Amino acid sequence: MAPGSVTTTLARPLAWGRRLVAPFAERLVELELFDRAVALASQAFVALIPFMVVVGALTPYGERSSFADSLVRRFELTGDAAAAVEELFTQPAEVASALTAVGLLLLIVSALSFCRALQRTYERAWRLRRLGMRSTPSHLLWLVLAGAYASLATALSTAAGEWLGEAGRLATAFSLSFLLWVWTPYLLLGRRVERRALRATSVLTASGVTVFGIASVFYMPQSIASASESFGSIGVAIAIVSWLIGLGFVIVAAAGIGAVIGERSARIRPRAPRRRHGRPLEREADESQGKL
Repeated sequence: MAPGSVTTTLARPLAWGRRLVAPFAERLVELELFDRAVALASQAFVALIPFMVVVGALTPYGERSSFADSLVRRFELTGDAAAAVEELFTQPAEVASALTAVGLLLLIVSALSFCRALQRTYERAWRLRRLGMRSTPSHLLWLVLAGAYASLATALSTAAGEWLGEAGRLATAFSLSFLLWVWTPYLLLGRRVERRALRATSVLTASGVTVFGIASVFYMPQSIASASESFGSIGVAIAIVSWLIGLGFVIVAAAGIGAVIGERSARIRPRAPRRRHGRPLEREADESQGKL
């Protein structure tokens, strides 16, 4: 075969591969994958985790499972690693009575900042304009959903594992994760994208989170134990932040790739026309899209 023919033969699949990969790579670059993953991880640690700790404290006694217990079961921690996590995250018994209305309000406001960061991730993935504070009701609803998931997911997965074995535990964990991640972008995007168009995002996120969770069982116990031995409680925090960065990477990558896949079947619904400061909302949307 002539050199020119070989070049032509190889060029076609390479060109096809570039056309296939280019939309996904372009969307991930737009999302600033690594920076956004770090931002989500940091906000989750300073805002979302304290919220989950309080959710555990306010759960009725018969159903209570502290955030520390959830982490111990999630990573299958034992010995010094489990003790370090318990020391860092176990709340005092009087936390529910000591929590004031102002403190609870500040905690919710802090958790809403994480919701806005996650919302911006999905808005950029779908190239939609920002809703800003108008989506606060959806954020509050998502916090209820996330609190219920955090309170029940580990216990249900553990129970499924005891009755159905490891395969049952993984199937339960994936199913619960799928439900969480099919509703998360739908709520945070203000219901502007149909749920069927978000299926790719939810499948990718749930699959990535499940695989990442399996891998975490192998490396997190050693990571937490080593960090705790070297730096004490702050070492446990460093190990968990590192884990959250990996989780953020999965979520952001799934959001970008899922948006590209889902755009072909998506119907994006604009919000009801309203006037604000004398300017139609449709005109503001057009101008915002023109700036992207």
